Amino acid sequence: MFDKFGEFDSCDEINRAAEAQLKEGDIEALKELAIENGFDPMDAEDYFCGALDSFCGIKDTALGKLKIEKEEMKLEREFILLEEELEKECMENADLAAGVRRKGKRLAEYLAKVIDKGYEQAVTPPKAILQYVKAVPSRYRDHMKTGMPDKATRKEIMRTYYCGEVTE
Repeated sequence: MFDKFGEFDSCDEINRAAEAQLKEGDIEALKELAIENGFDPMDAEDYFCGALDSFCGIKDTALGKLKIEKEEMKLEREFILLEEELEKECMENADLAAGVRRKGKRLAEYLAKVIDKGYEQAVTPPKAILQYVKAVPSRYRDHMKTGMPDKATRKEIMRTYYCGEVTE
């Protein structure tokens, strides 16, 4: 995932690496740095030409990392929706965005925590619903449980995992 430049812990670290490549006059390395961190290589060109004051911002680094992780895992359906929800929260919360960028924090681990919480909170659907369920064989319906944490709980999981915040 971060094969050439390694995993960065912050926006500042990425900007320092970009500045070093700029001083070397290495546009190709800047483009590679951009691609490896989920940015548009055209932004690297803009930075190289002086059209941008900095290579990236805090929110860019979070969204770029999430993009790389999402592509690597080949997420589908519900997991894409959960990742997009995390992206939206990063756009609204710079502390969360900085936490997402932290070295060692992984989208896969966050998603696993959401699944775990959904499993813990799973409930048996009422018989009135189960009578219409088609995909689950009837012999399993009486024992079937399903669950997904609500949005407030998912936001709490985000803050706890990425920022270390514990809320009551």
